[in-house]
Amino acid sequence: MERIEFFQNLGFSDYEAKTLSSLIKLKSASPKEISLNSSVPQNKLYSILNKFEKLGILAVIPSETKKYELINLKQFIKDKIKEKEEKLKLLKKDSGKMQELKERGNQAVFSLIKGQRAIMNKIAETNNQVEKEILGVQRNWKVWGEGLREMQNAIKRGVDVKFIGVINDENIERVKEWKKVGCKIKAFNKKFGDYPLRFSIFDGKYARMTIGKPEIQNPENYITIWTDSKALIIMLRNQFNEMWKQSIPIKKYSR
Repeated sequence: MERIEFFQNLGFSDYEAKTLSSLIKLKSASPKEISLNSSVPQNKLYSILNKFEKLGILAVIPSETKKYELINLKQFIKDKIKEKEEKLKLLKKDSGKMQELKERGNQAVFSLIKGQRAIMNKIAETNNQVEKEILGVQRNWKVWGEGLREMQNAIKRGVDVKFIGVINDENIERVKEWKKVGCKIKAFNKKFGDYPLRFSIFDGKYARMTIGKPEIQNPENYITIWTDSKALIIMLRNQFNEMWKQSIPIKKYSR
């Protein structure tokens, strides 16, 4: 590890680390010599030298031109490392407490996402993290480049993707775009109603429910409820599996 990087890791700024490195190299030097060697501007250097004096690691050498040299640096470094080790121990201890709280916590988290673009971005981001399964119920089959790419990447790494949705002459071409990347698709059976609830389940860990058209006309006002509620995810998954059994193969809509 380079000397400057070492001092930065101890908590010194870039200019401070360069000044220390120069003082070690020069042994003793005037502010001008330190500035030239370290490339630290002199107007910044004086406050740094003053700080080092207060830390007890810098001494002034009496001479015609004021010079400085480092003192007690080895002990200072040892103390700094010990201080960081103590902080690390406390951090590890606190980390254990946080994990314990996480394991004890049973409350589900619900969050609201507003606007079609924000919702689409959240779905694409989550698809990128899924390992096993994505289940979804669609209406409009929105097609966007990032969404298709992330879905294709998910399928390539072995994720099983199943979609149920309203399919008609108006959206069949968009449906085919999703089918091309490897999604398993069936047409929504209207025995479950005219308009299906739009929802998705990701690895059985997260679920989203979106309210948009026809209830909300402006895409900027679309609302998605995002949750990790186990009870709700199980309910939605059971609903999806029942709908999948009774949905219609997409080939009946292909032309």
